[in-house]
Amino acid sequence: MKYKKRTHCAICDNTNINTIVYLGDVPLAGNFPLDTELENIKKYELSLEFCDNCKLVQTDSIIDSDTLFKDYRYMSSIGLTNHFTMVADMYKKRFNLNKSHKILEIGCNDGVLLKPLMELGLNPIGIEPATNIAKFATNNGCNVINDYFNEDTAEKYFCEKFDLIISNNCFAHIDNIKSIVKGIKKILKKEAHFVIEVHYLKNLVDELQFDFIYHEHLYYYSLNSLKNLFNQFDMTIVDYEEFSIHSGSIRVYVKNSKEPLNKKIIEKINFENESGLTNISYFTNFGLKIKNHIGLITEKVKTIKNNGFKIAGYGASGRGNMLINLCGFNNNDIDYIVDESPERINRFIPISNIPIVSKEILLLNKPDYIFIFAWNYFDSIKAKIDDMKLDVKYILPF
Repeated sequence: MKYKKRTHCAICDNTNINTIVYLGDVPLAGNFPLDTELENIKKYELSLEFCDNCKLVQTDSIIDSDTLFKDYRYMSSIGLTNHFTMVADMYKKRFNLNKSHKILEIGCNDGVLLKPLMELGLNPIGIEPATNIAKFATNNGCNVINDYFNEDTAEKYFCEKFDLIISNNCFAHIDNIKSIVKGIKKILKKEAHFVIEVHYLKNLVDELQFDFIYHEHLYYYSLNSLKNLFNQFDMTIVDYEEFSIHSGSIRVYVKNSKEPLNKKIIEKINFENESGLTNISYFTNFGLKIKNHIGLITEKVKTIKNNGFKIAGYGASGRGNMLINLCGFNNNDIDYIVDESPERINRFIPISNIPIVSKEILLLNKPDYIFIFAWNYFDSIKAKIDDMKLDVKYILPF
């Protein structure tokens, strides 16, 4: 496995970057091992660093992409189908799309956006590195290339230019982010748009979402850091929207042309500056707050268990993986974790050895409490549990 420590900022190459959070040695959040793999789990150091030049927050440790993404266990259609059905309709109306327009989605996962775009009469194409996940998309009728996107593959696969390029929840996952933008620049029509959805840094910090910090998420973007990235390629942020997916995300519209920032973007950038998001002092107590919150969560679970109650979990997500390992929980604390993805059931949370099971187990092995590890989907999870008529209490970590 290729593993390296960051020596310079991914956007501006600044070598003077400062550690703002240290989380110690943790397993990979996307690793859900089989029982035969439990003895060979590796852990890697994880910290967050801040670049005072371009304002990018980034991890200090970089894991080889094949290790993270070639055998991937996250399926976007579980939890995000309704969201992307609405997004597809919005894109069609906003950009006045028809079947003659060329549309590319980078990191299309299991086709959760490609499928509704196709159902609207459009002809999108996706590119997805995870072989097992790409198969779900192609089996669902989507046109998907099973490979990474970068400057080289952009030239390899695409000879025509696109009217719209999209990237959802993966623009923070790519080590050589400038190679991605170079590739986009080469195949995106002049004046056309590149649109990303990504977790928003301010929500992460203000709401103490430490469970979203892991090796897979290399970058934690503000509008300032994104502006500084796209400026290098004569591309301009022209609009943004904030929404609640992943408990605080931002959708950013980038135009393939160099032009002055509009009033809306200037106001948001000024807001970030005035709120302190672009200053290292904003992150001064972030690590201490995380440590205190981990302590509170751990104490709550231990108290419930010491009182003789049974706890199950719901949502074997990357978030859950990180929270379990940072709290040091094991299968004596959490009996099992329910998940709805066939890619995770009958696997385990690494280090903790907590089994991942289907939701029917809740009826066969009824808990007193359910710890909602996928807490950002609490309403929909609670509705499913209510339908099962289980009389349980819930633990919400955030």
